[in-house]
Amino acid sequence: MPDSQLRPIEGDVVVRRRGRRDGLFGAMKPGIVLDIPAGGAIQSRALADLGYRVVSVDLFPAAWREPAAAWICADANEALPFRDESFDYVLSREGIEHLEDQMGFLRDCARVIRPGGKIVLTTPNLMHLSARASGFLTGQRNLRRGLMNEIQTPRSRNPRRIYHGHAFMLDYYRARYMMRLAGFDHLEVYTDRWSPTSVAMSPIVPILWMAMKFSAAASARNARRPGHRPPRDEVTREIIGHVLSPALLYGKRMVIVAERAAPSADGATSFPGPGRCLNPA
Repeated sequence: MPDSQLRPIEGDVVVRRRGRRDGLFGAMKPGIVLDIPAGGAIQSRALADLGYRVVSVDLFPAAWREPAAAWICADANEALPFRDESFDYVLSREGIEHLEDQMGFLRDCARVIRPGGKIVLTTPNLMHLSARASGFLTGQRNLRRGLMNEIQTPRSRNPRRIYHGHAFMLDYYRARYMMRLAGFDHLEVYTDRWSPTSVAMSPIVPILWMAMKFSAAASARNARRPGHRPPRDEVTREIIGHVLSPALLYGKRMVIVAERAAPSADGATSFPGPGRCLNPA
């Protein structure tokens, strides 16, 4: 693909990969995309400029934000008002950390994406080294954000729903677990910008590597007990590779790209391994 098609444009989801900054949607084949939550419609406009057909969904009316071509008010904590397999892509940018029902949201995203389509999910990264240090000291990702509480954390209220701030932050492990069970496969992990403090802490990475290896070995030993199942080697390798990647060690934002797996021929539901995911139907 020509370099001109990989250059990020304003509003695209920009990530660092192969030593440069690329726009994710600029590198993919245009199709129908669900932008949820759409916020100020910056991403919706950018995707439309790239040739995508965009449906923008947000909890708040379009009049409060810059209008988009197709704007629908809906609550991402509830069932999305779309038919099965309606979209080629879902973009969920900086939204899932606000949702009470994250598992239900991801299952519904899988429902409305066609098999082979993709979800692009971004959320603050809890795994970078500075965030881990803050979590060790205060139990929260950011020392300067303040303590989460019922007074300051809710951003708005109505009779049916509280719009939360960053009340439901999730790390890579939970994000991967939920996405795999929802029916997504071939997970890729990126970031868009580095945390200078995390980069400065890079000398401790060998300690993290040893801790991960110890944890994997302990898990394998525990799996030998009756009633336990060992993870496949490729599952463990994927997890360790992602957790110790520069994107998660040093990136301020976690960007996950995953593919909607096709249902099995018999429609059976089972725990997934690499290349095989739960049927969300």
